[in-house]
Parts: sequence; C-alpha cells; structure tokens
Amino acid sequence: MKKLAIVGLLALGCFLAGCSTTTTATTAAGGNWGVTFAPGDPPAYETLFNFETTFSVGGSGALSVTYLNFLTTGPCFPVTGEGDTVGGSFDVTSLPSDPTATANVTFTVQGGGNSLSMTGQAIGVTNTVAQTTTWNAVTGTWTLSGSSACTLGVASPTGTFTMCPNSKTCSTT
Repeated sequence: MKKLAIVGLLALGCFLAGCSTTTTATTAAGGNWGVTFAPGDPPAYETLFNFETTFSVGGSGALSVTYLNFLTTGPCFPVTGEGDTVGGSFDVTSLPSDPTATANVTFTVQGGGNSLSMTGQAIGVTNTVAQTTTWNAVTGTWTLSGSSACTLGVASPTGTFTMCPNSKTCSTT
C-alpha cells in the first residue's frame, strides 16, 4: 500500500510539474508559409524577395526546408530556389502554459555568392489545455549581402518582412 501511495504521489507530482515531452508548439510551426517584404533600402526590394516556402521544424528548433519559390525573377536568386542553401530556426520562447505563444525565428537563403538573412519574432495562440499552438505571423527585419547586381549598389540593404502560414492573409501593412 505504501509503494502504491508513493507511485501515485510521483505521478501526481510529475503531472503538476508538467513532466512531458510536448513539442507541439514547435512542430506545429511547420507547413506552407508566404513571405512579403515591406519597402526597404532601396525600395525596389518590396516585391523582389516575396516567396513561398514549406518547412518542418525539428525537436531542436532547426528548420528543414523542402520548398522555396520566389514570386518574382530577380538578380539574386533563381525563382525556384534551385541550387540555393536554405535554413533557419524556430525557437519557441513561451511556456506551454502561456496562451500567447512567441518564438524567435531565423531564415536564410544563400546562393550565387548572395545571402538573404531574416530575423524575427513569431506570435501565436496556444490552447493551454490541449497544448496546441496556432502560429499567426512572423515579423522582423532582413539584410542582404552579395554582388552589386543583387544589392543594387547599396552597401547593406535592409528592410522588414511579414511571414504567414498560407492559411492566413500575409501583409506588411
């Protein structure tokens, strides 16, 4: 009887402390996303880098990108993303018990001597009972480096972006 009481108390303690391996918020971030850019420096980048992507998120937060397609032909990367190296991270910073989900996000595209780096914060809503998260958007800044044809002669082009799951409207306004 004593052993049963100890096992019961351990189970209750584990439940109350949240002992589990739930990574729902992180892995739910994967899927199809659309990215739009706001006017930057120079303003020509507003539509140049808009793209669609599909990725999954591993337990460590690393992105595994399986699809990248730029919506506009430009001087930096092929429309299909073919030959580009793409990666990033999606690191959840909120607790599973917090109804407002947050994550730090990085996304990079490298190819042909050019590099587009995006850094932002994801915002979502967590159902704290089911411990599932719906991600609404990632907003942040981007920087570009590479050939003068790609950077349009600007030393360090920068701007802002919005990244949304394809089921949501994605806008920079």
